[in-house]
Parts: sequence; C-alpha cells; structure tokens
Amino acid sequence: MMPNQKIEAVLAQIARKNNTTKEHVRREMQYAMDIAMASPDPAVQARWAAIPRKGEKPTLEEFICYIASLSLKGFS
Repeated sequence: MMPNQKIEAVLAQIARKNNTTKEHVRREMQYAMDIAMASPDPAVQARWAAIPRKGEKPTLEEFICYIASLSLKGFS
C-alpha cells in the first residue's frame, strides 16, 4: 500500500471511530495544521520550515509522513 493509501485508510478508520466522514477528519486536521502554522514563535516556525514539501506549505499527507518518520527515528 502506498503512503497516501495508508493515510486515507487511517483517516477512514478515525472517521468510523468518531461516527463522522473521512472528509470531516481531513478538514479538522488541516484546520489544526493551519492554526499551528500561524504561530509567531520562531521555534515553531523553524519546525514547520523543516518539513519537506513540494509547495509553499506542507500538505496533510506530507505532514503525516514527516511526523511518522520522526517517530521511527525516536522523535527528536
């Protein structure tokens, strides 16, 4: 299973457990990311800047993959 397929499966599982839709889960996660990225704290901004991305800001999938890679490394 490709990373995006795994992410979609996890989002669906979260939705089922919370009696909602996968789209709602995705919106809520994106909203939380947007709030966190708006932090004026330089340390927080540096952490966001460290996330590999293709565009100006990380996608939800890029963020989840990055966080997952940190947990595999022992979260530094």
